[in-house]
Amino acid sequence: MGNNFIEDNALTTEISGTFASNAAASPNPHARQLAAHGVPESMWPMLSAYGVGPLVEKLGIVFSEITREKVVATMPVEGNQQVAGILHGGASVALAETLGSFAAAVHGQGAKKPVGVDISATHHRAGITGLVTGVCTPIHLGRTLTTHEIVISDEQGRRLCTSRITNMLLKG
Repeated sequence: MGNNFIEDNALTTEISGTFASNAAASPNPHARQLAAHGVPESMWPMLSAYGVGPLVEKLGIVFSEITREKVVATMPVEGNQQVAGILHGGASVALAETLGSFAAAVHGQGAKKPVGVDISATHHRAGITGLVTGVCTPIHLGRTLTTHEIVISDEQGRRLCTSRITNMLLKG
């Protein structure tokens, strides 16, 4: 898979210092984890305290694109199933919230921190095997609130879940 991170977006954030900070001079304690989950280096300083978080690791979420216009990541069905052997609805919601939160953080340019205030999900069909892909796009990008839609599909491109998340952007 090619590099789907917008290079000029990464350069802009590094030059303007919105994600970069004095912490960039010292090694990020989560560098290995962030790289393994596909997070571009321009976002590492913003995630130096917790990395991607333990839930992202447990669920196996890997990002393939992070821009203001779209955040994309995959997650395996295997290991994220409910008792009937299909993708757990809560795992789908966790994927959606992860994508929406990352998208809100990019919009906040590192100066504002996203906090989820509402999330909903409609499950259309079961995820059975393989990888699911979540695609997050903005619905509203304001100064204090963002709303994103997340569509989760299986490897055949069939829609499994549609989610919507609203995040409040808090200062610092």
